[in-house]
Amino acid sequence: MNIEINQTTIINNDYDKEVFESIQIICGLYLIPIVCVPGLIGNILCIIIFITNSMQRFLTTQFLLFLAITDVIKLSNDLLYSIVLIIQALNQQYGKKLFLILYRYCHYINTVSTLCAAWLTLIVAIERYVLCSANNRKRAIVQKNSRIICYLIIFCSLILALPVSFRYEIVPLSTNNQTLNNSDSLVNLSKFGSSRLFRAYSITIDLIRAIIPSLLLFYLNARIIYLLYRMKSSAGTAFSRLTISLIIIIGCFICCYFPDALLSLILNMGYINESYQKRAIREITDFFVTFNSAINFPVYFSISYTFQRSVLRLFKRKGKTYSTTTYDDVILRQQQQPLNNIRNIV
Repeated sequence: MNIEINQTTIINNDYDKEVFESIQIICGLYLIPIVCVPGLIGNILCIIIFITNSMQRFLTTQFLLFLAITDVIKLSNDLLYSIVLIIQALNQQYGKKLFLILYRYCHYINTVSTLCAAWLTLIVAIERYVLCSANNRKRAIVQKNSRIICYLIIFCSLILALPVSFRYEIVPLSTNNQTLNNSDSLVNLSKFGSSRLFRAYSITIDLIRAIIPSLLLFYLNARIIYLLYRMKSSAGTAFSRLTISLIIIIGCFICCYFPDALLSLILNMGYINESYQKRAIREITDFFVTFNSAINFPVYFSISYTFQRSVLRLFKRKGKTYSTTTYDDVILRQQQQPLNNIRNIV
């Protein structure tokens, strides 16, 4: 009886491993590069456009600029994951070694970027709600301290994410009392990572990273839609179109971030130390978080006319017209040159 149970468990594990590897190949080798490369180009264009004079008149531009920078870091980090998977497919030993070296650092960068993205999106929603409510006093406070708020969010994210870098450790395997190569090492939970203290920290981070921002964003989004509906005079204006694009971005954030944080919070799902079934689910939820970082540019461009004009103006080259010079023109210039010299002397 025990032998049959063990055989069934082995078969299920093998099936879960095949499913996980298939999802990892689809997401890591195909979907993430397809999303990340256009997303990086789009966010870099957003950074260039948000620092131009045509977009500086909007108060939201300062927050969207830092959000685009955060998305560039997030997409670059995820694209690096795909590159490591490609290297691992070509050279498994070197790919595993590279994965072990980069995993802890990339995990920290991913946590920082998601924290920044969550709270910058929340600040954008708060700022848009203040503008729609026409509260001049609060608007002046947000406008005056916009850059300080962005720097404060980045600094707090860097500090809050520090314990994440100590969650895992590289444990070398040993056979016959001989340590194997680094490529045969494993990434396991450290003592701190498996402690109750880190579990409490992980719950706190999940609440701060997505649960609390998502609930607040849901409420603010509903209020912004209600206030925008009441502002009938602003229908079709640049303000209303930009507000609609931000409403869509906030909705995408809630849909993409909330499931990932919920799995981490309730089910206590990590990645490296989990079963293949849970790791397959995390691959899918992580892809949606990556997709959220790449969606901003298409939303801006498809809805905001001001953003469209700024993009087209960025690529539009002012052509210079050249007229052909004839022999009579040369003679006329030679005749006018002495007269110009006399004028300069006078």
